Amino acid sequence: MKIGIAGSGMIVRVALDALAAIEGTKVTAICVRERSEQTGHELAERYHIDTVHTDYDRMLQDPDVEFIYIGIVNSLHYDYAKRALEAGKHLLVEKPFTSTVEEAQELLELAESKKLYLFEAVVTPYSPDYLKVRELLPEIGRIRLVQSNFSKRSSRYGDYLEGKVLPAFDPALAGGALYDLNIYNLHFTLGLFGRPNDARYIGNLGPNGIDTSGVLTLAYDGFAAACLAGKDSDGDCFTLLQGENGSIRVDGPPNMCSSITLKTREREETFTFEVPDNHMSNEFRAFARMYRNREWEKSMDMLRHSVLVMDIATKARREAGIAFAADTVSRSM
Repeated sequence: MKIGIAGSGMIVRVALDALAAIEGTKVTAICVRERSEQTGHELAERYHIDTVHTDYDRMLQDPDVEFIYIGIVNSLHYDYAKRALEAGKHLLVEKPFTSTVEEAQELLELAESKKLYLFEAVVTPYSPDYLKVRELLPEIGRIRLVQSNFSKRSSRYGDYLEGKVLPAFDPALAGGALYDLNIYNLHFTLGLFGRPNDARYIGNLGPNGIDTSGVLTLAYDGFAAACLAGKDSDGDCFTLLQGENGSIRVDGPPNMCSSITLKTREREETFTFEVPDNHMSNEFRAFARMYRNREWEKSMDMLRHSVLVMDIATKARREAGIAFAADTVSRSM
């Protein structure tokens, strides 16, 4: 995988560290804004990147780039991804995948028509703890309740309270708690149980209409799930699945778990996991493996899951009265 990077922010640096340790991948180019060109050259020197671009279209024409990793503000994911697909590039798009389900569906159809790999760079579906929960789920019997909480006070929340709105809390840029932290809970729950019958979101809205925290409820046949997330407060991060024969507790947030405890009438057992130095390593290894083994159909299954996540997130957000700039753009499903 020869990768071109779009962006130069904090998440890009985490991605570069993860990619550097994965065999068979090389970052060959990076594209930054003109005002960030010096940062681009610093990153290129640190990570042995051959080329620094300040024109995204020029990077898309670079024959030494097979994949584009998009690590920029949420609201630009769709536009940058569409242009890359049209240029024949495979894609790694940072979570949240898009701003709306309409955007997500369009990208899926474009990738499918061109037989291109398109991955959402989200850790949950590729984490060993999530895979272990899938394995253990039958042991707790019929599911009755699911609870997830991922709450961590944002370092930018103080600025927000003082009236300085940065991208994390800007509805025009697809910010907010649902699309940042709760998206992990949503990936976890929908990955295990599929599409819910209903989804409702109660957001704690700030003065500009963005959700600084909130609760997403999902209704399934015979059970309900509650996904909580907060960027305005700290909380005990966990997931608890309750069944008629026992429970499974996941300690830690859904992007970096340390242990799972299974309790049934027959036994109790705790499974521990080594927390990786870089939480993005598992997902990038999975992407590289699918690409190397030409598992395009498997990649499409993962992409359809990402579109489902965006479908539920979009509809719940809109019904809660949280408007994004992308909602005003007419796109057909």
